[in-house]
Amino acid sequence: MLDLPGIRGQGSGDREIKKNEIPKMVFYEVAVAAPLFNTLTYEQPVECSYRLLPGVRVLVPLGNRLVTGFVMGEADPSLLAARDDKSRDNKKSRKIVIRPIIDVLDGQPLFPSNLLPLFRWLSNYYHYPIGEVISTAMPGGINVGSGRVIHLSAKGRNQIDFLKSDLDDKKNKNKSADKGWLDELFADNVLGAKKTASLWRKIKIQKKLKKWEGMGLIVLEQVLCREKVRPKTELVISPAAGLEDIFLRAGEKGIDYLLIAIEEISRENIGKAEKNLLKKFLYLYANQRGQSVPRRELAKIYSSTATVLKKLVAKDILQLGERRVYRNPFGELPRAVKPVLKLSGEQEQVLSVIYPAIEKQQFSPFLLFGVTGCGKTEVYLRAAEKTLAMGRSVLVLVPEIALASQIEAHFYARFKEQLAVLHSGLSGGERLDSWQRIRNGDVKVVVGARSAVFAPLINPGLIIVDEEHESSYKQDDGLRYNGRDVAVLRAKQIGCPVILGSATPSVTSYSHAKDGKYTLLTMEKRVGGGRMPTVKVVALNKTKKAQKKTKSRPTLFFSDFLIKALKDNLVAGQQSLLFVNRRGYASFLLCRDCGFVIQCLHCKVSMTLHRRANQLVCHYCGYTLNPDIVCPGCNSGKVVPLGLGSERIEREVAELMPEARIARLDSDTAKTSKQYLAILKAVREGQVDVLVGTQMIAKGLHFPSVTLVGVVWADSGLGMPDYKAVERTFSLLSQVTGRAGRGELAGRVIVQTHQPDHYAVCYARDHDYAGFYEQEILNRQELSYPPFSRLVNIRLSGRKEAEVHQAAKKTGELLRLQVGQTQKQKDLPVEILGPAPSPLAMLRDQYRYQILLKSKTTGLLQQLCLLLLSEKNRICPASVRLHIDVDPENMM
Repeated sequence: MLDLPGIRGQGSGDREIKKNEIPKMVFYEVAVAAPLFNTLTYEQPVECSYRLLPGVRVLVPLGNRLVTGFVMGEADPSLLAARDDKSRDNKKSRKIVIRPIIDVLDGQPLFPSNLLPLFRWLSNYYHYPIGEVISTAMPGGINVGSGRVIHLSAKGRNQIDFLKSDLDDKKNKNKSADKGWLDELFADNVLGAKKTASLWRKIKIQKKLKKWEGMGLIVLEQVLCREKVRPKTELVISPAAGLEDIFLRAGEKGIDYLLIAIEEISRENIGKAEKNLLKKFLYLYANQRGQSVPRRELAKIYSSTATVLKKLVAKDILQLGERRVYRNPFGELPRAVKPVLKLSGEQEQVLSVIYPAIEKQQFSPFLLFGVTGCGKTEVYLRAAEKTLAMGRSVLVLVPEIALASQIEAHFYARFKEQLAVLHSGLSGGERLDSWQRIRNGDVKVVVGARSAVFAPLINPGLIIVDEEHESSYKQDDGLRYNGRDVAVLRAKQIGCPVILGSATPSVTSYSHAKDGKYTLLTMEKRVGGGRMPTVKVVALNKTKKAQKKTKSRPTLFFSDFLIKALKDNLVAGQQSLLFVNRRGYASFLLCRDCGFVIQCLHCKVSMTLHRRANQLVCHYCGYTLNPDIVCPGCNSGKVVPLGLGSERIEREVAELMPEARIARLDSDTAKTSKQYLAILKAVREGQVDVLVGTQMIAKGLHFPSVTLVGVVWADSGLGMPDYKAVERTFSLLSQVTGRAGRGELAGRVIVQTHQPDHYAVCYARDHDYAGFYEQEILNRQELSYPPFSRLVNIRLSGRKEAEVHQAAKKTGELLRLQVGQTQKQKDLPVEILGPAPSPLAMLRDQYRYQILLKSKTTGLLQQLCLLLLSEKNRICPASVRLHIDVDPENMM
């Protein structure tokens, strides 16, 4: 066990300890925040006199370090004894020693026990360590553990030249690359835990540090690293013990009564300054109906609070305390939304099916398929009201923070202080506070993005997944879960209805509805009698020829038809949206002499030009370059920007219509929720004539004055090497089309494309989801893609391409050998595609290979995943990482 002074007992919090609760030989099942798939067993903490509940964080020893653990429940002593007996039978094994928990970090469970089955399922299904599953679900920055600090010894201080030269040995080809930290160590004699941790991950430097420690040049000290995010507290002032009733009566009788009463009881003389402060305090205390007064509020109205307060505390008239306060996650309050007084016939019909399921409090999956503008949000609100009336809580998921901000306004208008939000746009402290309010039952409705599916609701009665088709629900790293699928599973485990809503349901979800797994609810009409917009498809190849004949080509990216429509809309005083599915000014820089494309040094992808920032940016790793460069291939200066992006479209619209007020909405202009809301507010208030944007403008926005939508390049995603590319293109076109004509005026859409006859474009033009589904499902069936099979993507990555390629080759051979044996035994087919380089073959200095597994039998795929994990150390060197992505959404 680590000898870390002062660890035991820290962070315990306030606990209610009852008599006769001291357990003897109690053991706990603990999931540790480390890459271990199994839970571990620990003994009752030595200085803890009560049983620990599931969901409590603890600090536990793991090897020679300390890590955060999560109590899953009490361990069965008989199982421990059996495991110990089995260990004794093995002559090489030693007796199993159960180590005690070092510290209890929470006074109350951080999450309810109803989440435990979900965490176990996620770990097994997605093949991810159970402790790290729970860490993913929890608010960030709350883990506690041990780390290392480097101290420069007196001997090392005299050996500075040796340390520098030893770091720059002959084997280290990158001389002086890592010496910045060494200079910092020489200057301060110590290197902090965060910097040391980053160095320790580099094997060569780790070996050097161990060598120097053995020589007595440095000291590696183990330290405890506390939470990065903690509850926020404030100092409060209240009457001293025994004086509460006097202060309450003084609220009615006045300050003179208070002063006389205090002097009689305390027999203390009260000075003039003290009387003034007591007068101010009494005013605030009475207004807050006997609640403690925040010290900061008193300081605002009395400048000498600090000095005078000390005297009153010393005289036992007032006392200082500390209380938990919650940060405001909303910032500016969401805009007011007018309530809907009368429902449409379709809304009433849909709710008549949903209400009985809420009343029965049983698992009922619904797919709400409603066209854009049909009033799905009002259905969500009414269903939520019904659920709250039943005494249960509601969870609402949206795929992106941007959509969370939109739907948040509707739910805040209806539920006020009963609403909490959970998404990555909040600060760590705001997220922790929202989590705690949910856990305490202070709020009943939670709105959030993907990770909000883990919200610690005690008694959920309804789960809503808006825009269920969105790929954003899938986590692309770490725990690669799908928030939509997890929402359905959570609803099934706790027994409550789940509503999956979309104007363009995913092919898989719609297939489930057709097969009866989900109950299909349809809404085919827009509320208020509005009509779907008319859609005009413009073939760009034919348009270019026409422009050439007339010698009139005012812009590279707009057809004459779209230009005229934009100008006419501006004259009519109506708003327009222009959609382009790429950000930046130009998607790549090309050398005209040799054809070289400027690529990121760390990723094998072209760099995007951002003219306003005057930078070339890699959208994958963030690497930047100055765009004023010569060609690395031939040293030519003829490097030109090609391709399009939202910034370039914004500029061209400004040149076409200099009198128009133009705004752009993408991740460059809306890096924070505040910026995003400011742009939307400007559009809503009529301060913008043309809004140019990426996917941010395609979904969930409601602007009644927008009557024209232009899609600059509709088929940009059709060429992606992904079986879902066509589905995504259709959904995106249908969603962005739905932004037009949502008010009293009719809307129209102009779609520019090089593939006007592609079925995704044609069915989106005709607002025909059913026709698109029938075509797409035939293609999926022919190629045996979901929903006719399940997929697992195996990705291997590392810094050395040869090592990654070799590991991928061994992985493929192992899988094919196992599948051959399995097919002979059980005749369960599985298709193995690859290994091959990933479409994005190199990202962040990591070479990437992948193998795709396809099968109709989930169990067989799971067996192959378990086989890979068991053989991982044999087929993959330490420098190659193996990732398992079950039900992948992104094949890139």
